[in-house]
Amino acid sequence: MRRLSFRILLLAASLGLFAATLTAIPWPLLAGDTHHAIGNSYAEYQHYGGMPYMHPGIDILAPAGTPVYAVKAGYVKAVLTTAADLHWRVAIGDSAGADECDGWLYAHLDVNTIAVNEGDYVEQGQYLGELVYWPTAGFHHLHFSKIRHSGVVWNSDWTFIGNPLDELEGIADPDNPLFEPARTIQPFAFCRNQTADYFPEGATVSGDVDIIARVSDVVNSPAWKLTPYLVEYRLEGDSSLPWTTSFCFTGYLDWENNVEVAFRRDTVCRSYGDYDQRVFFLNLTNTDGDSTIEAADAARCWSTADFHNGTYTVSARAYDRAGNEAVTSMTVEVANWFALTGTVTPGDGNPDLEGAVVTLLSSGDSVVTDEAGAFTLAAVGGGSQPITISRPGYVSVDTVVVMNQAQTLAVTLEPVYFTRGDANFDGALNIGDAVYIITYVFRNGPSPKPLYAGDINSDGAINVGDAVYLVNYLFRQGPPPLAS
Repeated sequence: MRRLSFRILLLAASLGLFAATLTAIPWPLLAGDTHHAIGNSYAEYQHYGGMPYMHPGIDILAPAGTPVYAVKAGYVKAVLTTAADLHWRVAIGDSAGADECDGWLYAHLDVNTIAVNEGDYVEQGQYLGELVYWPTAGFHHLHFSKIRHSGVVWNSDWTFIGNPLDELEGIADPDNPLFEPARTIQPFAFCRNQTADYFPEGATVSGDVDIIARVSDVVNSPAWKLTPYLVEYRLEGDSSLPWTTSFCFTGYLDWENNVEVAFRRDTVCRSYGDYDQRVFFLNLTNTDGDSTIEAADAARCWSTADFHNGTYTVSARAYDRAGNEAVTSMTVEVANWFALTGTVTPGDGNPDLEGAVVTLLSSGDSVVTDEAGAFTLAAVGGGSQPITISRPGYVSVDTVVVMNQAQTLAVTLEPVYFTRGDANFDGALNIGDAVYIITYVFRNGPSPKPLYAGDINSDGAINVGDAVYLVNYLFRQGPPPLAS
């Protein structure tokens, strides 16, 4: 277990989640015992009527009347209740003054047992009071949070700044997190980004997609499902995305807002968090890769159009704070199709725009430009697509088009090095070139390749004089075509 905990520490440290000098604190009850049961985890989805929220602390289960002790020396900043007798709490901050400081919150104490007053200095391990009797069977607990506030005396609008499990001494936790099917048979559900428009099970996906996983954990109390500590996802296929942090439930928590950034609650994937049922659907793709749940993360998604069409393996893994791991995966087909339109223009002023070949290398599909130089490839897959544009007598162009939507491409083809007079671009000067020019001039035939090759006498025009010039050269020892 120690080795696995170290692995989690490395993972979290790589995200910058821990301060450089954290010192482990003792548990606030049953000190020295490592077999603690957790009834609710940090940032866990909760909904007890009203608006859902993320749980801003951990609930440590213990019998009513269990003594509670200070985990760190400090000054009592608050002794108050937020909702009658069940919700009395003590907050102990790091400093006595009015400046902002960190502190620890101990909630659900029996008011008749609270042994400290606001302004008192307390030592680490000092008795604070005892757990109140909780009306839900089997759920007597200490709500324990890391907080920050300012003032000599604090009211209850403190900020929640960290997962207590990051600083508490180790816990004996033998159980792995658990992935369950997000759909009837699929490990994941797929829907269009920021909607409840789900792709049917087994269907191909396209466009901007959210990936949903159903995952939970338990810590020494099987009756109470929790959210895991760290969840990541990965995409593998022709294009890939390495392991990416979806959520690491640590650090600052805007607990009343952004709950739907992390957790789904719709008719297909409906999260529950109360005393009767715990079901957690996490939106794996709502992340910018850090550990802070922010409103802007809701727009994040799997932009499948940035990936080539084909089969992809979607994987997710979850860790608890002890380092236990669970992994799940499935394959899914990506199919995006977009139109690529555009024009190809000869760079030598050739008025004959027809005949350039535009080839999609991934499929071999090709089209030929029309008399206006225009083309349409009607069905091009997503991702970076290599394209070749070619035409006899012109330098081919190779380019890559990012097909994450319908795109338009404009290309200019420059003439290749040519032999003046080789109008049909067959590599030889002969009577066929003269016929080619006459056909072009008088019968609307194809243009020379490139156009300059037909200007045999270099007078800036292509006409019958060029054909006569070539015939004189070939059969009457006339001057050769001028230099190319």
